[in-house]
Amino acid sequence: MATYNGEKYIREQIKSLQNQTFSNWELYISDDNSTDQTVNILKELQRKDSRIKKIITNESLYHGAYANYFNVIDYVKNNCKLFDYYFYCDQDDIWLPEKIEKEVKALSNIEKKYNSNKAAFVYCDLELCDEKCEPLNDMMKNHIRTQFVDNPYNNFFKEQYVWGTTMAHNTALWDLLFIESPEKIKNLVSHDGYISKYAAVYGEITYIQTPLVLYRRTGNNVSGTPGKYNVISQKLLKIPTIINNAAQVYWDTLYFAYHVPQKTEVTEEIKECFNNRRAQKKFFTKYNILQNERKLGKLSTKVVLSTGLYKQSSIFKHERYD
Repeated sequence: MATYNGEKYIREQIKSLQNQTFSNWELYISDDNSTDQTVNILKELQRKDSRIKKIITNESLYHGAYANYFNVIDYVKNNCKLFDYYFYCDQDDIWLPEKIEKEVKALSNIEKKYNSNKAAFVYCDLELCDEKCEPLNDMMKNHIRTQFVDNPYNNFFKEQYVWGTTMAHNTALWDLLFIESPEKIKNLVSHDGYISKYAAVYGEITYIQTPLVLYRRTGNNVSGTPGKYNVISQKLLKIPTIINNAAQVYWDTLYFAYHVPQKTEVTEEIKECFNNRRAQKKFFTKYNILQNERKLGKLSTKVVLSTGLYKQSSIFKHERYD
């Protein structure tokens, strides 16, 4: 779990973990130097529940949700035993009681079909809620034209196919992950986009259509809900945002492709997509990239990629991914 000034909701989220039908879990938390009562609340809860194993602080020079998640992932990688399964928990959502149990079962089924050495990945739907966690009668799948499980390679070029709070994976996938500390990763790579790319290339993926998370929209969320732009003028007004969002996705993709534990045909093809247009066209055709997206959305993605507009974003101007 990654926390920052979450005193308003953190008790509810941890209570939802404690109410899980699957109770054999351990929780590791990284706090990003909260200035409210978040850490005190966490310590109070820890005294009452031994499953809350460790509360660390992100003491690096880099802060933000991405850096904070990598801080706790790096800690677990280097200091903890191997676990059977790994989950990622935001501070302000609520997990429905069977969330862990159902995802563990899904991962176990993959392992039974193949073996425990097969990287297994599962994610579920979200139910959107307001600040008080009152359901909005809307689910995330209503905003996604192509599910990650249907074409995981879309994830290399389009944002928001998998949300971290919905996903889980097994040890085999965990062992593949190249993880660096915030001092090296800075606040540049999203943990959910990054990890799901390993699932796309190396793993077997299962999607649970039932919403297992109440996804609270507070107005301060790091990730948003995919937008719908039906008028060209609306899309044009969003061009700077489109370019920056694309740059973030492409940065995750390139960081992944240059740090994989073992090269594959796909990872090498991905690198080439950023080197020449012919390779981009070939890859998009071969893997049906964005096939079901709206024409305008598909066009904007291709234009930003093929023209190199994403290179104008600050992330590509000042950082290195390799």
